[in-house]
Amino acid sequence: MARTSDRTSARNRARQALAEKQKARRERDERMEAAATRYFAAADAIESARRDAGQAIQALIDEGEPRAEIAELLGITTRDIKAALDALTDDDQDDDDSDTEHDEPLGGEVSASDSEHDGHRSDEAHVA
Repeated sequence: MARTSDRTSARNRARQALAEKQKARRERDERMEAAATRYFAAADAIESARRDAGQAIQALIDEGEPRAEIAELLGITTRDIKAALDALTDDDQDDDDSDTEHDEPLGGEVSASDSEHDGHRSDEAHVA
C-alpha cells in the first residue's frame, strides 16, 4: 500500500500541474482580449477617419469646388470622392436606422386576414 506521504506528494504535483495549466489559459485569454481590444480600437479609428475625410470633402463641395478639382487637390480620384460621400450617407442612414431599430420589429407577423384581400396575397396587391 502507498504511503501517505507518497499520495500527498502525487496530489501536490497534480495540483501544481493544474495550476500551471490554468495560469497558461489565463495568460492566453488576456492576450486574446488585448488583441481584440486593439482590433476594435483600430476599426473605430478607421471608421472615424473615413467619416472625417467625407466631411472634409463635403465641406469643399459646399464651397462650390468641382469634384474634379477636389480630386486633383487631394490627389485622389473622383471615384474616391464618391465613395467618401456615399460612406457619409451610409453613416447617416445607419444612425437613422438605429433610432427606430428597437421601436418596431422588421417584417412583423401578418395574420391571414391581413395578408389576403379578395383572394390575392397582399404583396401581389401592392405591386406597381
